[in-house]
Amino acid sequence: MSRILDQRFLIRVILIILSCSNLLYALPDDREKPVHITADSSTFDYKTGTNTYEGNVKVDQGSTHLTADRVITHTNAHHKLQEAEAIGIKQLAEYTTLPKPGEVVLHAKAKVIKFFPIESTVTLENDVIVTQGENSFHGPVIIYNMKNQTVSAPASKSGRTTIVIDPNKLKV
Repeated sequence: MSRILDQRFLIRVILIILSCSNLLYALPDDREKPVHITADSSTFDYKTGTNTYEGNVKVDQGSTHLTADRVITHTNAHHKLQEAEAIGIKQLAEYTTLPKPGEVVLHAKAKVIKFFPIESTVTLENDVIVTQGENSFHGPVIIYNMKNQTVSAPASKSGRTTIVIDPNKLKV
């Protein structure tokens, strides 16, 4: 019985992670699609609210895909997801999604991709590259606030931010 509850809890956590990331850019019907997770190993600690997936982690839901060497989730005392962290060790963690039908796929890569669903923010850290077609955003840190729909790139000692926008392909 405990194993079934752990599996149900895991599924809820992953659905929360992906539904939060879907708010960022994904197709609306992605939220309704099944979530597929593969990893070399996984550890679930219900008492601490920490779940860890390691080794070639892949999370897929519809047009949304996340790959990383490690994914760690943290829940609060009410079992609500506080943070999901995708970590690239051997290579950058990568998030891809199709924003709208007919649009170009969005690619986001970083050593660390953190989702904070309660605050509705996504933080990409270290070697950040976000591209969609000819448009790109490179920098050490990028923060996306889903509620305000704002992107910020704070000053960093580890590098400067570069934004490339193709005005012929920019949709307003």
